[in-house]
Amino acid sequence: MDNGVYKIWFARNYRAHQPNTVLLDNALATMGAGLPSAMAAHMVHPDRKVLAVCGDGGFMMNSQKLETAVREKMNIAVLILNDNSYGMIRWKQANMGFNDWGLQYGNPDFVKYVESYGGVGHRVESADMLPGILEAALNTPGVHLIDCPVDYVDNDRILNREIKEQSAAI
Repeated sequence: MDNGVYKIWFARNYRAHQPNTVLLDNALATMGAGLPSAMAAHMVHPDRKVLAVCGDGGFMMNSQKLETAVREKMNIAVLILNDNSYGMIRWKQANMGFNDWGLQYGNPDFVKYVESYGGVGHRVESADMLPGILEAALNTPGVHLIDCPVDYVDNDRILNREIKEQSAAI
C-alpha cells in the first residue's frame, strides 16, 4: 500500500486473512512505495498475485517501474485511486486552514500508459464495475493496472467530525 488518504480507510476496513499479507507503512509518508513494494512482495512470493494500492500522486513517483514489472513477467495488479491531486495533503492542509494551492494536476491516461509497457489496463467507470475488474486483474497473469476515480468529499465529515463526536460520546 502506498501512502494517501485512502490508507486510512484500508487500515480500518480491510480484513487480512493471513498474517503478513498487507504491507502498510503507517504514516511514514512514503509516497511512491506502493508499486516497488508490490514488486518486492512478488519476488518473495512469486506464486501469489500481488495487489498494489496507490494514489495517483504516489504512483507517478515510481510509475516507470511498470517497465521492469512487465519485462520480469511479474504477476501484479496496481489499483490507482485517482483524484487528480495530492489528496491527503489537500485534506490535511484544508483542516489547518491553508489555501488549496498547487495540489491538483492532470494525469496521463493510465490505461494507455501501462499498455505502452506491455501491461493490461482497466478503467473503472462506475462503482459497480470495480469488483469485476478487480477479479479479472487478480485472476489473470501479468501486470494489470486499474484506473479508479475517487472522490474524497466525505472524508472531512466522517474523519474530522463524526468520529470525533462518536469518540467523545463514549
